[in-house]
This record gives sequence, structure tokens and C-alpha cells, in this order.
Amino acid sequence: MMRNVITLLLFFWAVLWGCEAKIHEPVGEGTRIVSLSPGITNTIIHAGFEDLIVGRSAFCFHANSDLPVVGDLREVDFERLLLLDPTDVFVQLTASGVDAHLLELAEGGMFALHIYPIDRVEEIQHLYSEVNGLFSNETKSIELLRVEDSTLPSPVLVLTQGVGGNAGLCFGTQTYIDDILQSVGVENAVAQEGWISLSLEDIGRLDPALVIVVSDSEITESSLQLIRSLGFKVLPFVHEHVLVPSSYLADVAEKIQTLNTSS
Repeated sequence: MMRNVITLLLFFWAVLWGCEAKIHEPVGEGTRIVSLSPGITNTIIHAGFEDLIVGRSAFCFHANSDLPVVGDLREVDFERLLLLDPTDVFVQLTASGVDAHLLELAEGGMFALHIYPIDRVEEIQHLYSEVNGLFSNETKSIELLRVEDSTLPSPVLVLTQGVGGNAGLCFGTQTYIDDILQSVGVENAVAQEGWISLSLEDIGRLDPALVIVVSDSEITESSLQLIRSLGFKVLPFVHEHVLVPSSYLADVAEKIQTLNTSS
């Protein structure tokens, strides 16, 4: 019961303040980072601190593949984690909160626990600045949304590649993709918050001016035809960082904002 209360309190604290929840100060020299979030791992790498990472999640595909896997957003191998003797552990804040045992270990002084939400562009930019401040004592910032003009029509529906004759997940409001669209004055066809699973009938009722199917790998023609069968203009968009929110999104944002819609 007490574990649940601690987790709930920290979750609401982080949501209210929209920033890092840090249990105690990082050690400094001899930093050993474990990151349990692909997006946070990518941002640490992008900021130039890849050599400090000693452990990763199972989905941190851009980290050194030789690094030990200690879990993911939902489950942690605590024995392996402690064997790595980390000074700093990074986790992504999600709706399910933070593992209570992680909180207990941090409160006991085993490591500094850093908890960040990274669903929005502003949150990712904040993370990038915080990482630089923690490990270089320098104040560095990054601007992920640089394009001001776009030829994208409105509204636009952005969704992941579907499988098995079903549409993929749609990016709703309060997401980094929504931030990218809003930055150039384009309306998101989905008015709901978060990542939404919609049927083909639901998508048909949205009546978007353009559908963008995104993936970090090859997009099959069948998944494009599935959406085209509804009568909408569809464009594929492939980028290795489009599905994971991190500071690498600057290139993703620019390429989406400047898509050639005449093809």
C-alpha cells in the first residue's frame, strides 16, 4: 500500500511541475548512467554523453548493442541494475507512474533517479538542457521546431503503419507530432489527446485533407492502400527517429513540415 502511495505522489508531482523529479544530487565524476527509456537514451547520445551509459532498456536500439539490458518502461531487472553500480538512472514518466522499488533504491542513496515526461516538444527540449547541465555544467538548449512556413493542407491525420488490415495508432493532441503540426498552423484531424486507436470507419469520419503514414522502417504498399481505399490523399514518411520522442526530432519536424504534398 505504501509503495503505491509513494508512486502516486511522485507521479502527480511530476505531472504538475512538468519536469524532472530528482531524488538526490548526481555523484559527479565517475558518472555511470542507466537509461530505461529509448527517447531519453537517444537524447543523452545526441547531447554527447553516450560514453557515460552503462545500461539500457531492451528498446534502446540506437545505443551500443553491447550494453547490458536492464529492463524497459514497465519492468526492471533490479539485480542486473545494481550490479552495474549506476550513479544516475533515467526513466520516462508515463501514465502508469514509476516503479516503487526504483523510488525506494533512490531514496536509500543507491543512485540519483531522474524522471522526465517526453511526450511534448517542450519537454524534450527541457530534457536536453537538463542532461547538458547535469553532465557538463554547461547551459545548452536545442530548438526542435524551426520551420515557419509549410504547404501542408489542413487538417492532417498522422498515424503509424497498420498491420493485418487495421489502421495504425493515430497521433492526437498533446503529442510531439501534434506540436510539429501546430508550429506551422496545421490542424490535427484528431481532437483527442494522446495516441489513439481508430477504426477505418472512424478515420473516414474525420475526413482529413491529408493522411501521413509514419514509420522508422519501410512502409508496405498494402498499408498505404488501406488508407487510400477511404478516398484520402496519403503520403508515406520514413525516418529512424519518428516513432521515439527525443532531441533528434529537429530533423523529423523539418522533414514533415516541408513534405511535398503535390506528389
